[in-house]
Amino acid sequence: MNYGGFDLFFGDHDGKPAQNLPPRWGGVDNPNLSNISAETAISPSGNSAALAIYEHVRKLQEDLAFLGFSVVGKPDGAFGVRTGWGVREFQIYASMAQVACVRQDKKGLLLLDQTGSPVKVDNLDVYFDSSAAILAKAGKAAVVGGTTAGPVSYYVDSLQSVANSARYSGPISGVMNAQTRLAIDHWLENDYRCPVVLEAWKMVHGVRNDIAASGCNIWAHDSFTEGAPRVFVRDFSSYFDFPAGRAQNHYHVVGYYESRGFGGPNASKGHSWSPEAEMTVQNITGSPVNSTQLNSPALSTYRTVRVVAEAECFGRFDVLNAWDNALVSAGPCHWTMGLFDSGKYGRGEFVGFISYLKQRNNEIFRKVFGDFGLYPKYDWGDSRLYVEDLKTYSGWVRLTNDTYVPVQQVHAESEFNDLLRTKEEAHYLKTWHWFYRLSMAGRTLSGYREAMWSMAKVRVRDLLTKEVQFRVGATTIISTLGSVFTSEKSVAILLRWHVYRPSHVVHDDYQRIVPIIQQTINETATVNWQLPVSNWGDAHEAALSRGLLSAAAAVNSTITTSIAFGSTQPQGAVRTGRNTFILDE
Repeated sequence: MNYGGFDLFFGDHDGKPAQNLPPRWGGVDNPNLSNISAETAISPSGNSAALAIYEHVRKLQEDLAFLGFSVVGKPDGAFGVRTGWGVREFQIYASMAQVACVRQDKKGLLLLDQTGSPVKVDNLDVYFDSSAAILAKAGKAAVVGGTTAGPVSYYVDSLQSVANSARYSGPISGVMNAQTRLAIDHWLENDYRCPVVLEAWKMVHGVRNDIAASGCNIWAHDSFTEGAPRVFVRDFSSYFDFPAGRAQNHYHVVGYYESRGFGGPNASKGHSWSPEAEMTVQNITGSPVNSTQLNSPALSTYRTVRVVAEAECFGRFDVLNAWDNALVSAGPCHWTMGLFDSGKYGRGEFVGFISYLKQRNNEIFRKVFGDFGLYPKYDWGDSRLYVEDLKTYSGWVRLTNDTYVPVQQVHAESEFNDLLRTKEEAHYLKTWHWFYRLSMAGRTLSGYREAMWSMAKVRVRDLLTKEVQFRVGATTIISTLGSVFTSEKSVAILLRWHVYRPSHVVHDDYQRIVPIIQQTINETATVNWQLPVSNWGDAHEAALSRGLLSAAAAVNSTITTSIAFGSTQPQGAVRTGRNTFILDE
């Protein structure tokens, strides 16, 4: 019976006989050990008559590492945070229709180097069907003959994609429950391995050359910390549909390790899929630029939001960042999963997007988040999600627990646990596997991209409703940001500033926009500000836009270059005239 038949979970451990510390399994200290059977071992004293209880937690950790889930770290007999991650990830991949399997022609085959000598890792002969934790240390394969194109690691070369003949159907919980024990048995008996492998490769003239030291099968954000190599994925799962021209049996770049901040995965423009993940007019509106529709709401909004996306993520859905204090950032406004402050992570706008996606397109939500056991704490429409004084939607995430029933459509609060906000717990979402999932969602799922763009429009809509007061001579004017700033250029600048510092734009105690309006009115005597706001013209707009751009650039200079985006493209750059911005509802 695997692991003594116990439902192992966080806090369990194998005890320390030398210190008279009994084990804790299934949440019970010193559990009933009457049915020891064959799961025993010679005691540390070497006395064969004295039997020590089998180390169930250590055995679980060793099995997970053997199957490719090295996120558990070094087996130590204590079920900690990363062992929980390993169990969750096993449950995730065991639920998939396709998994990796050791190739039949590699089973039992001794690994040889280029001289014909047996390869040794930690002084052990390495076999293709041995532990993934060992084989991953063997590096680049001397001869490529498997299912993967180009240079390849010994580990990846030993694998092939096969149908999962016994899919796990239980909760994604991180608990080694009965169904998970059966699934692990099945994987061990059938030589299954984790179907997604991430590796760091050294590059020569932009081409993969050799796998970096300790660069095979990387998981945690800090399990590989070299900045020069590029991280690639080999996906045997078929979970995401690869578009034409993107062969699944190739390596695909994901990003690189960024050492700044907290350190972690990062991606830039050079790692993006083009054109699939680009925020082009074609990808956003569904059709190329039509010269007769340049004044349409769709193109007006596109030009305006695209300025912000250029500054935030080079206008790419798969340019993500997981190295700074924001945990993970993604989308045209690069919404953050949560900002770290005072020793814990706070609410984040990316969670607001997850809530929006769940309401707008539940099928895509499940594909990107729900199937992996991740849910927003508050659903779209819950007043707790909206931060009125910032005009943003933010929240926190929760994970499914062992009471979660996957086949049900409606779930009780008790089926979820909030992800703890500490670095130790929350950095689960910084793992390379989560980074890859979010990247592939941006590359392959049109419904995901559409929801992101729509959420950006929600932000513009809410932002422009902010009430502002200023004076023209002796008269106090009460208006809104959307009535004062009406050009595409001005709205783009406002949006960029709001993404960077929402409080500067809309918070009554911190906002900086009213002083800009007031200063512009006071210092531009050539413009007749006495006219009703609704009658202001291009001269008014130009003066307001100049003052806004100057102040915004002093806070974040990226706006000075991103504001010109589109000037060489058919849709053109943002328009500057009064009333040129039209929100695409």
